[in-house]
Amino acid sequence: MIVHFIASKSNLKQNYEYLKLITDTIRNLGHEFARDWLDDEYAFIQKGKKHDTIDWRIVNEENMEALSRADIVIAEATAKSFSTGFQVANAIQQKKPVLILTRNNALAGTFGSGISSDLVRSKNYTEENAQDIITDFINENNIDSKDLRFNFFIDRQIHNYLRWAAYRTGKNKSEILRELILREIKKKED
Repeated sequence: MIVHFIASKSNLKQNYEYLKLITDTIRNLGHEFARDWLDDEYAFIQKGKKHDTIDWRIVNEENMEALSRADIVIAEATAKSFSTGFQVANAIQQKKPVLILTRNNALAGTFGSGISSDLVRSKNYTEENAQDIITDFINENNIDSKDLRFNFFIDRQIHNYLRWAAYRTGKNKSEILRELILREIKKKED
């Protein structure tokens, strides 16, 4: 699965070990990042470089592209950040499952604690339970084991064909489309 990982850059030096624990867990579970930024950003800060030299428009574009590519989102929200909240809101709007992680109940009493969505799971974590929380969230949202839905607009000719094929075969229109697509995939593989 492709994971978009979000965290505030403002306290990166202080939080790096926790953030590294999260990213290492995701990697060790065999998943990839939509945007792998943590180590580069940490090296940038270690060199004493300042964030005012960054073109934030480009960073925002990269984050939005990564969010679009991602299957799920994991946000470390202990340090409050407008960017983290903005990306979480966009993820919810795009119907992406989101795990919001905080230490020391940092989310309590904030806007994020009031999010009411089946897509969002908020968890307080420690070094001891972070791996279990992340593993459970990823397993719950594993797209390899779920059928996915999307809207598909068709013209009259395709509609008539699907109606005819459904009547003729006794299958529903979705089954017919799946079989056609799987047949095309098999042709490409051969």
